[in-house]
Amino acid sequence: MTNRLMYFRKAVLRASASAIVVSTGLVPMTAHAQDAAASEPQAEEQRAGGLGEIIVTARKRSENLQETPVAITAMNAEMLEAREVNNVAQVAKFAPNVNMSPVANISGSSATITAFIRGVGQTDFNITVDTGVGIYVDGVYVARSVGALLDMTDIADVQILRGPQGTLFGKNTIGGAIVVNSVQPQHEFDLKLEAATGRFNRADFKGMINVPLSDNLAMRAVASYETRDGYQKRLFDGGRQGNKDSFGGRIAFKWEPTDKLTVSLSGDINIRREEQTAISLLELQDQNVPLRFVDIPNSATTPGGPNRQIAAPSSMYFWNKIRVTDGSCGAPWGGFGVPGTLAPTGNPACASTRWITGDIDTTWAGGVNRSDFDLWGTNLTLDYDFGDFSLKSISAYRDQSSHMEYDFDGTPHTILRIASDIDVWQASQELQFTGSLMDGQVKFVLGGYYLKEKGTDYTPMEFGFAQFFTGGDIDNDSYASYLQATFKVTDRFSITPGIRYTNETKRFDPSVQTIFNDRSQLDPVLASVYPQGAFVAFSQCLVGQANPAANLFPSGPLAGFPLPNCTPSATNPGGNHTMPAIEVSAKAKEWTPAISADYKITDNSLIYASYSKGFKNGGFSQRIFPAEIATPSFTPEFVESYEIGLKNELFNRRLRLNIAAFLSDYSDMQITVNEGIAPKVRNAGAGRIKGFEIEGEAAPIEQVRVNFGVGYLDAYYTKIDPSAAPVTLDSKFAFVPKWTASAAINADVYEGSMGKLTLRGDWSYQSGTFKDAVNSPQLFQPAYSVFGTSASFTDRSEHFTLTAGVTNLTDKRYLQGGYVDLNVGGAATASFSRPREWFLKLAYKY
Repeated sequence: MTNRLMYFRKAVLRASASAIVVSTGLVPMTAHAQDAAASEPQAEEQRAGGLGEIIVTARKRSENLQETPVAITAMNAEMLEAREVNNVAQVAKFAPNVNMSPVANISGSSATITAFIRGVGQTDFNITVDTGVGIYVDGVYVARSVGALLDMTDIADVQILRGPQGTLFGKNTIGGAIVVNSVQPQHEFDLKLEAATGRFNRADFKGMINVPLSDNLAMRAVASYETRDGYQKRLFDGGRQGNKDSFGGRIAFKWEPTDKLTVSLSGDINIRREEQTAISLLELQDQNVPLRFVDIPNSATTPGGPNRQIAAPSSMYFWNKIRVTDGSCGAPWGGFGVPGTLAPTGNPACASTRWITGDIDTTWAGGVNRSDFDLWGTNLTLDYDFGDFSLKSISAYRDQSSHMEYDFDGTPHTILRIASDIDVWQASQELQFTGSLMDGQVKFVLGGYYLKEKGTDYTPMEFGFAQFFTGGDIDNDSYASYLQATFKVTDRFSITPGIRYTNETKRFDPSVQTIFNDRSQLDPVLASVYPQGAFVAFSQCLVGQANPAANLFPSGPLAGFPLPNCTPSATNPGGNHTMPAIEVSAKAKEWTPAISADYKITDNSLIYASYSKGFKNGGFSQRIFPAEIATPSFTPEFVESYEIGLKNELFNRRLRLNIAAFLSDYSDMQITVNEGIAPKVRNAGAGRIKGFEIEGEAAPIEQVRVNFGVGYLDAYYTKIDPSAAPVTLDSKFAFVPKWTASAAINADVYEGSMGKLTLRGDWSYQSGTFKDAVNSPQLFQPAYSVFGTSASFTDRSEHFTLTAGVTNLTDKRYLQGGYVDLNVGGAATASFSRPREWFLKLAYKY
């Protein structure tokens, strides 16, 4: 009954969207220009057909983009809407050397993001691992990548800052910052309504109302509901994957009791009830190898003794030889994995290559099809203006929960499955004291910051030969203070030094990590030695033991295997924990400086040079099987970046051209590698990243605007730690294409008594890149281009706008992420981009 009601609701909404659009006729609407006080970066009135000034707030004060000695990509509301940017990941298409994907490797979540800027980021979405790129919404840091895929509804601007950011932001950010600013309440009545339809039964509804409640109080409320069918068909049950079903809302109040004090209070919510991301099975390996040990250098804490790691037969092999008991999928597994015949593809009971469809829009996945997400948050900002000084307080709270399924085997059978339940809340407080001294010769920002974060991640995992829990509880504290000042030495020359101190403590309790179904006991030979299973035996004999080597067979055919009937340690209650059931912590206390110098060559040209250092705290690997003597951890990573840049406005402000070149030294790099059954974060060594960016905007004539950008990255390892194997000095960085480029054009082709017609087109390009650090060939994406186009007509009254367009015009299906584990899991899976989609959108503004 519930499913029928959901289907009826969606059908009504889709029909309504289509009817609204069609019945109104051919009249369109682009986002109207934001009020100057509300939209940053925003364009002033065009001057003699030239480009308007862009205002950014990267340095905690409003200033011209061209006078800010920072490499910034800035997009206002009109630019975001013109390019059909619906979420924060899509911004990366138009920002050189920025790569963002709306998926995370080994995750089925539809609300997660993987972000890299100038080669620095993080592919792991676990709550024990920090992101490499900081996302800030209305001044509030978003701590986790799960839930960071923000919708772009009623957004004033997005600013992308490259390189380490710490001396101006509350939370230290090693790779760069993505700053998202909502439109704030204004003292004029405003109303906007929008409905859209499109391919895959798209039905979107958005509404905004701004109401001045009194002379000094205003309210702004926004709501959106977006839905569309999944683009990947499930052959097993006829369902779909990769859909959208998201409701979001925000209400904000702005109160100005005096001309000195501004009080802003807002609350937001996001509810998603979606399917898992579209995941395709690329390769399946029915591996017939015995339970054995392999050499893993510098892995002293692994079972089997120093430098040894257990390697089990793949889950596919185990399914075929043990779970299918009649032998129809190959000769039964005898003893310690005596090789048998590979599974026949003609038998649907087997795990075999028959389940590879060869079509990325179909899958035989039969697991639970679910990706749920709930978020609510509040933000109270107080801003008091003393004249030459101002004090701002930002108090925020965010609470989110998610449940995501990941069917890793891609077959109708339950062989490989991950189901994550993540609940996290964060509370933060930031104080910013800004001002100017000596008649504006010195401008400064002094800040203090505190972040408290607590959360749980309980993840049951199915890996064919065993079922177990990973995850645990986190409890994090981050304290910081920062100071940055700009000294105007002459009218044209300025120096800006900055310093930051960070004190962080991260705590992790892995007590939830237990083996609750050891299927190795299904093998009669293993069961004769280990009645509870070989993997539980490893747990009993290794986890928390003072002398684990004494609990292993020293020689013979079972050398390195656990002795029978070990007594569990005190930190291993029940004898089935994969790590000691005690809280561990990681602490970091770091000073990170920055300095820049800029010189105005002319009134329209600025040259600058800068140095900055950033760090990202260490953490813990939480995916463990079969057992670890101690909780595996990793240490902080560091980036030191050197940059020079040139910003120009030429030809009477008809061309804006900004160029930046940089070199970054990357040390103690945190990369994700496969060890055993799952990815773990390791301090890989060191690397160097060199590159440049060129960004520009042109107004050749009054009716045409052109934006363009080119980025180049040369990223390589200079040192590799043996524990990062199989990564080598020749490996390529994950999610780091050598070249990125984009271009967009807006042309007003008609403006007359009926209204205005605008045509738009955009193009983005990435060169080839791997989607994991181990450079799995299955996860290599060759170079590709993506095109989009649209046409908008605004009626003479400027109340209605109708927009028709196509995204991914050439239907390019590019790889977004995935996970490969052929040795133990026995599968390689990947997620691909959405196909070509048409849309029709009607908007009304009062």
